[in-house]
Amino acid sequence: MGSLIARGSATLHSIPFIADILARPAARQLLRYAFAGLCVTQLAALVYSAVVLLLSAHPLFANAVSTAFGLCAGYLVHSRWSFAVDGAGGEGLQVARFLTASFVAFLINSFWVWLLVMVLHLPALAPVPMMMLVTPWISFLLNRYWVFKAA
Repeated sequence: MGSLIARGSATLHSIPFIADILARPAARQLLRYAFAGLCVTQLAALVYSAVVLLLSAHPLFANAVSTAFGLCAGYLVHSRWSFAVDGAGGEGLQVARFLTASFVAFLINSFWVWLLVMVLHLPALAPVPMMMLVTPWISFLLNRYWVFKAA
């Protein structure tokens, strides 16, 4: 029982540390981006998987279709919530930068498809983990520091 209380008090002492981290705008953006990005990435992975499995489409075509879905959902959620941009003035430039950053993510995902499916001859769904775990981190950095600028 004593060790349980000791563990509980250690957890209570770490709460201010967590609150200090969450007080930082970058940390809040990262959490919003992670949650929204997870949802957008899940949507894109679902579209990719459906196009490959249900339509028997080529994996690179499926990647292009899933990217189009992700673009629409991603811009809306990231510009309005993840990075809390007001959208006043310069949204055209912001959209152009978002499309460019998304194109970079598309190229990275295409690389995963090419490498894992075309070169290594792995199953068509093999790139999905890389699409969900590696590419989003690169996208976060591009979106935070270039597309939506650091707050």
